[in-house]
Amino acid sequence: MQFILYCICGGIGVSTDYLVYYISVQSGLWYQSANVLGYLCGTIISFCLNRVITFNARDKVAQRFAIFLTVAAIGFTASAIMLWLLVGYMNVDEKIAKLLTLPVVVVIQFMLNRRITFGSTALSR
Repeated sequence: MQFILYCICGGIGVSTDYLVYYISVQSGLWYQSANVLGYLCGTIISFCLNRVITFNARDKVAQRFAIFLTVAAIGFTASAIMLWLLVGYMNVDEKIAKLLTLPVVVVIQFMLNRRITFGSTALSR
């Protein structure tokens, strides 16, 4: 059930990420720069929703956000590398390539956030 909630809340974040990315690419922004912008917007929304809805973690918000951003940096790195390979070497359209990266990043980040950011031992005293 937790993974389903994560996917719903994360889906809103991912949708935000992709929408910002798509609009940015359509406006002429380089796809990697658009990825940074979209990813940041989606990450902030995803944190806010997942913290309360998926993991019911209402304490230590600043610390959890810092950890969440660290996990997001890992996901972003995976996303940027996959985009680079798909667009730069496989000639996949930037908009399609971004969609192809999303499932991989969702799984990576769920596992890390569940264990590190919002886990029962997260931020123990």
